Amino acid sequence: MSKLGEKQKKKLNPQVELLKALVRGYPLEWGVVYANPQCERRAFAGLINQGVVAHLPEERIERVQPRSKKTIVVNKPMFTRYLFAGIDRQAGQDWSTVRECDGVEGVLSLDSAGSPYLIAAHEMVALIKQLDTGERIADGTFIKVGQSLLLPKGVFAKFKMTVTAYKPDAETVYGEFSLFGRKTRIKTTVDDLVV
Repeated sequence: MSKLGEKQKKKLNPQVELLKALVRGYPLEWGVVYANPQCERRAFAGLINQGVVAHLPEERIERVQPRSKKTIVVNKPMFTRYLFAGIDRQAGQDWSTVRECDGVEGVLSLDSAGSPYLIAAHEMVALIKQLDTGERIADGTFIKVGQSLLLPKGVFAKFKMTVTAYKPDAETVYGEFSLFGRKTRIKTTVDDLVV
């Protein structure tokens, strides 16, 4: 993953700050929405059209066009088929409204009754902060157990993990992070981490 220019980072920050302020200051029930295949943006638009507050985390990637060799910057959803929705119970919204939106396949549930898994406002703010871009680890940086590092790419891109073990000879880092209230373990290389 290449670094974004400072100008591009500044464009993204006001949106992130606005979303964090909205999550902190407005009483919404936040949950994870599962979109139809390749329909993350359609699901996002469907939620917005129904008056549901939604967040589709995206990352900017530089791609080289094969023919012209020109580098372009494109936005891509960070989590394939997943986005976040906040419903307002005081306004009469419920999760059935979310399930009926165009592009939405369902809502993440951890029980057999189908009750949506809710994300607390402080966890949602922390998640939004984690999705912000960071700086790559410089060569020669010492990695130690207990240190927090950011994963800049892959399925768990933009999550902060806590280092549980480090093998310098293999440049392999083992860690864990919290995802939907559960500890998730991961093995990665030093090149795939951000301070």
